[in-house]
Amino acid sequence: MHGTLGLLEEIRDKHHPDIDNIEKVEIETGPVAFTAAGNKSPVIGREIKFSLWFLAALALIEENVGLDKFVDEKLHDPRVVNLRNKVDAHLVDALGFGARVSVIMKDGTEYKDYRRKQKGHPENPLSVEELENKFGNAAKMSIPENNIDLLIDKIKSIEKVDDITEIMDLMR
Repeated sequence: MHGTLGLLEEIRDKHHPDIDNIEKVEIETGPVAFTAAGNKSPVIGREIKFSLWFLAALALIEENVGLDKFVDEKLHDPRVVNLRNKVDAHLVDALGFGARVSVIMKDGTEYKDYRRKQKGHPENPLSVEELENKFGNAAKMSIPENNIDLLIDKIKSIEKVDDITEIMDLMR
């Protein structure tokens, strides 16, 4: 599912498709993603993270798909629901961890991409900046935001930390 989200986020950032003019979103993904996110009709917000259809819609609409998006408000947001209903996802065993996506606009324009290995795979690693952003988005749900950059800096130079409580204190 992360491979699919990454591809859709890249299409969003590169082409800026007008959400209201999307005709269809086609997704082909391997068994791991399809099994983990195969819930087409989540009932509560927390279940969105297990729905490739909702995740695809969020990836095209939102600036980032983080834990803060898995809420009831997004589950019932008309723009998200409308776009989710345009997502057609299929399991393709041969893709393994890969994904193919296509965003088809009402005027016939098609934005498509393929990735053999999802971002974060050893063959397609995250950059330091991407890793820091991913950590920051998750961490802001449980630690003070003003501590996140300090915590990242401490972790990046952990060999200079004399007492682990320096790090632990930033996580409160």
